Amino acid sequence: LSRRLAPGGPPGLGNIPDPLSKDLPGQNVMDFTDEIGLWQRQVAQCPEGVSRRLDVFEALRPAPGMAVLDIGCGAGHLVNEFARAVGPSGRAVGIDVSDEQLEAARTLCAQLDWVEFLNRDACDLPFDDASFDRIASIQTLEYIPDVDGALGEVRRILCPGGRAALVSVLWDTFRFHGADVALNERMLDAWRAHCPHQMLPAEMSARLTASGLALVAQRPLAFVNMSFHENCLSFWAAKLVAKFAVSQGVPQEDTDDWLAQLERADKDGRYGFVSVPVLTVAMRR
Repeated sequence: LSRRLAPGGPPGLGNIPDPLSKDLPGQNVMDFTDEIGLWQRQVAQCPEGVSRRLDVFEALRPAPGMAVLDIGCGAGHLVNEFARAVGPSGRAVGIDVSDEQLEAARTLCAQLDWVEFLNRDACDLPFDDASFDRIASIQTLEYIPDVDGALGEVRRILCPGGRAALVSVLWDTFRFHGADVALNERMLDAWRAHCPHQMLPAEMSARLTASGLALVAQRPLAFVNMSFHENCLSFWAAKLVAKFAVSQGVPQEDTDDWLAQLERADKDGRYGFVSVPVLTVAMRR
């Protein structure tokens, strides 16, 4: 779903306020460890997570010998797929700020000698200019306060003619159905504080231009869940929303009641969930 979870302010998700930037003062930050890290890994393995990676992979079409980078790589699933495409003559790199996720990524890719994982900031990447043929970032940019700085770094390290595939969510479309209407709205209102860029895909054309990148294409990766179980993205997303809502002052008993209502709605055949991630493909000219 996302990389990190941090209560307060315009945070990101995790043990620092933003997935790939330094701590911001005055924020009470929740560690991206244990159950939250597990939830993110479950999302990566559910059908929606697999489909999203396939969309990014097809947009970038990595080939043998290419250098590829995943910004906000999490447990390394996409890097693993990139590495197998570029082969030993290429280079596959993942960056994240969660040591727990990076440990899982290194385990996943342990047999691939041409893979590297680094704990780094997306606004200050440790790579030479024009180092990568392809760059991916899945649901990371919306959590970076200085998203323009991150896009500037993407442009700097892309080779001329290189492409980036960037997925962010139109968070105003992120909706659960089946719980009490007033409680449901309260939960989603609390969730709005979880990232600083609620509708980033709608702003990407102008932001890319300002960063020196050309917009190639945008398309929605919208999906719905009509069931609530462990192989649905919304099952894990609901847990994350509930945990975050508590950090925003919603009583634990209310968040527990909300989750229980979603489970009952599923059993009654009246559960629903919708989300609209958007894939943006950009190029360095």
